[in-house]
Amino acid sequence: MNESSPGLMKQSPDALASRLMQKAQNQDGLPEIAIGLVFLTVAVTMWMQVAFHPGSLPYRAASLVLGLLVPALILGSLWAIKQVRRRFLIGKVGYVELKPLNRRRAGMAMGFAFAVAVVAAIAASKGSFPPASWVLAGTGIGGGLLAALSGRIPRFVVGGVVIAVTGLLLAFSRVSLDVGFMILYGSMGVLSLVSGCTVLLLFLRKPDAAGENELG
Repeated sequence: MNESSPGLMKQSPDALASRLMQKAQNQDGLPEIAIGLVFLTVAVTMWMQVAFHPGSLPYRAASLVLGLLVPALILGSLWAIKQVRRRFLIGKVGYVELKPLNRRRAGMAMGFAFAVAVVAAIAASKGSFPPASWVLAGTGIGGGLLAALSGRIPRFVVGGVVIAVTGLLLAFSRVSLDVGFMILYGSMGVLSLVSGCTVLLLFLRKPDAAGENELG
């Protein structure tokens, strides 16, 4: 779909500008690669905490990585994306300012997470459903919704559905919470990394000045 299509022409200028900015930000796959690396790092550290006894050196190292390295990766990813684009992709991307955090969507995500936590607490107090299952299902569904809403393009919607289904399958499998989160975060990381790398490879094959035709 190009910018002159009838569907886009019917949108308000603000909505059209927001959509074009979203497409420009996701056209090279770098944000997905960064998110995938963060999720995979979390999954590996959780595996180390499951595989090794508390107090052991690998367990303590995993706790250190989870507490220090993961936040550093999250905070440094915006800077890294900007530097990679400026140094290697400027001919294809041009200048792309990273989109600021949407406070309304962030509030919706936090509200959803709070609602899931309340439901899980009520269910746990009544013993009507294993708490781990509620947490895994809620995390999968919430993560899927957040992925679909944040991307608003087909590959993000498909990824969001896959994440939600994975969370539900883990909930019904009755795995422990630690193992369930390890599998869920690992799946999210692999999905995001494969999607981002695929988009980046396809993007690099385009001639310069074709970068605005973002892969949906």
